[in-house]
This record gives sequence, C-alpha cells and structure tokens, in this order.
Amino acid sequence: MGHLLLIGADSSIGQSVAKAFSEDEWEVWAIGRHAERFAEGVQWAHTVSDVADFAQMTQAVQSLEAHLQSLGGRSVDALVYAVGDITAQKTHEMSIDAWQRILNANLTGAFVATRVFSPLFSPEPHLFYIGALSEKLILPGLSAYATAKAGLEVFAQVVAKENPRWKVTVVRPGAVATRFWERVPFRMPPKTLQPDEVALRILEAYYNEQKGTLDLIPE
Repeated sequence: MGHLLLIGADSSIGQSVAKAFSEDEWEVWAIGRHAERFAEGVQWAHTVSDVADFAQMTQAVQSLEAHLQSLGGRSVDALVYAVGDITAQKTHEMSIDAWQRILNANLTGAFVATRVFSPLFSPEPHLFYIGALSEKLILPGLSAYATAKAGLEVFAQVVAKENPRWKVTVVRPGAVATRFWERVPFRMPPKTLQPDEVALRILEAYYNEQKGTLDLIPE
C-alpha cells in the first residue's frame, strides 16, 4: 500500500483517481475546493479555495503533517495534481482576472503544491500533473489555457532535472468526458476518454515508473 496526495480531489479526474488508488489499497489524502465531491475512501481531507494561495496551501501542509505524525510518520509516495480550469475568450477581450484564474489553476497551483508539500515527499516520489495535448490547443479563445498547459510541461521537465531521484510525469489526455465541456463553446468530440480510464492509466504508470509524458488518446 502506498500513500497518495491528491490535489484537485473534487474534479472529475480527481474523483476517479481517488477511487482507483483506494481500490488498490492505497491511503489517499485529498485536497480540493468542494469536500462533498471527494470520493469515498479518502483517509484525510482538507479544503482550500485557491491552490495558488501560498498561505492556504501552507495551512494544508501543516494539517497533513499533524495527521501523519499522529499515525507515526508517513510520507507522500505519489502526488497527482488534477486541478484545472478553462475559459474560451479572445486575448484582446479577456480580463486580467480571467487570465490569472486559468494560469493559477493549471500552472501556478502546480508550482505551489510541489513547493509546499515537498518536505513530506518520500525519497523517490512520483509526481503526476494532469496536462493536455498542448500542441492541439492553439485555437482562438484558448490563449490562457494553452499557455498554462504548455508551461506545465516545461515546469515538470525542470522539476525532474532538479530532482533526479523524483519520477515526474505529465499526463496528456485527449478529450475527456468531464464538466469542462460546459465551460467552452466547443462540441465534445465523438471519441472521448472517461475519467476512470485516465485514473487507471495513472496508477499503471506509477507501477511502470513511467516518466516524462504520458499521452492518452481516445480510440
């Protein structure tokens, strides 16, 4: 049994990740905005309204650290960052607040989570960041989202170089059947992945020690 720290446990993919790891007898520690959406089987939960807020995330670290000490001391074997947000607005019409919100959820939050929770990592943790096929996102209205997801890939590469003992993977799914499609004026493609499929591939990648990028294409 391993120990998973799941950031974005209230997202569709996050819910599925918690379920997949719990069924594999992992201990799951969950962070997200809406605790009522966390999957069953989570052993520790903490809510934050903004994963890019350093103070809020530091409080989450302190809470988790106290929990781990009460259990005799444990560490994070795997981290899955499943927070995301999207908007479709042309660059010259987008507000700075909208731009920052998308960057915070998809990129800055990943930095903050990695930064503040790193003291709780095991010696050789496996970090998973939910990205996207960024080269296919260069579309009108997606400047913030595409920039954030492309930046996430570079961020992960740097983290891996800085920490040779860490395994770092950017999961790049194609279209996934989630609530994201309600936020953009695009039609969901006929071929999509289910969140459960993405979760199982992440669990498989952990056991296979797959690093770099993991592209998941709907068949």
